[in-house]
Amino acid sequence: MDTNVPYMPSVTNLQKILDAIQKAGVPEVFNLDFLKDLGFTSSNDRPVIKVLKYLGMLDPSGHPQTAYREFVDHTKAKGVLAGRIRAAFDDLYLSDKDAHNKSAEQLKGWFKTKTGASDSVAKKMATQFKSLAAYADFTAALDAEPKTPEAEPEKKDKIEPEKNDKEKPTDLPPPPISDMKGLGFVYRLEIHLPDTQNVETFRAIFRALREELMP
Repeated sequence: MDTNVPYMPSVTNLQKILDAIQKAGVPEVFNLDFLKDLGFTSSNDRPVIKVLKYLGMLDPSGHPQTAYREFVDHTKAKGVLAGRIRAAFDDLYLSDKDAHNKSAEQLKGWFKTKTGASDSVAKKMATQFKSLAAYADFTAALDAEPKTPEAEPEKKDKIEPEKNDKEKPTDLPPPPISDMKGLGFVYRLEIHLPDTQNVETFRAIFRALREELMP
């Protein structure tokens, strides 16, 4: 979990913004202009963009991700949000799988300890978490979790009945020597010549090679 938790000074419009997102199309980039187009111009609403990024619904540049596109579908929205809350605040859910049922006052202490924030900031984080959780459907999130497929029983190799010896291929004899006349061998020699300017030295080396290799 990223302890740099973004928060809105006021969550009065948070759920209204979530409603507006579902009614609008998916923008190429979710920025301040788009937020204003949704009808939210207050400076208190601007941090919602960072909140959506923290939840993984937008990438760092503000481009909508798969979770955002699924959230726009009102039949999936609340379950998708619940899943993103669990993922973003995984440390919180590791300590309490029903963290969304806690009160903001109970959550404030956890946020203060985890993030090192002051009492007032930790309370804003907790209040925002509760507002998001109240909008989400954690039952749907659990139902949406993919189940681990049961391991299929190992299939035993089918044993074919043993064939009659007469049907078994007999060992083939090696090919006759006459069929191997086209084969040949290639030898590659590497000669490391001495570092010298004396031509007679090279002539002597090549003369010796010719005498040894030529029949």
